[in-house]
Amino acid sequence: MRNFWMNLLAVAAGYLVMAVGIGGIFSLAYMIMGAEWAYQPESWDVSVGWVIMSIIVGVCVAIGAGKVCSLIARNHTAPKYLIALVLVLGILSAIMMMTGGGGGDEVRDFAPSVFEATEKSVQPVWLSWLNPLIGAVGIAIGSGLIKIFGDR
Repeated sequence: MRNFWMNLLAVAAGYLVMAVGIGGIFSLAYMIMGAEWAYQPESWDVSVGWVIMSIIVGVCVAIGAGKVCSLIARNHTAPKYLIALVLVLGILSAIMMMTGGGGGDEVRDFAPSVFEATEKSVQPVWLSWLNPLIGAVGIAIGSGLIKIFGDR
């Protein structure tokens, strides 16, 4: 029974690392770089620079989440559950993104606050489908399920 609770704690901690890491880093990046860098001109569509940054941040945060998850659980079962959670929630999010949300065709003629940017930003559809895969691979790398640098 102890294993169950440790796995549950590990999955929750890993997911928390991802949520706080992504939210914190994106908010900080937006505050530092501003709307001119984050968006295409007069649009709620994110810029190419923002897309590249979000992929890099996503991989790094997912690796950290996988590491935290495996350190707490001390097994490879919990990271597998975390991967499943990220895939399911990511796919649901991608489906919801396709059915609406964001600023759409609305013209962005001001620099929105972080909260408004979060609500109205529109990312490419392909990125919405890529994000769960980025998270899954990052978790697998961070937890040691996938070894990219060999045994050390």
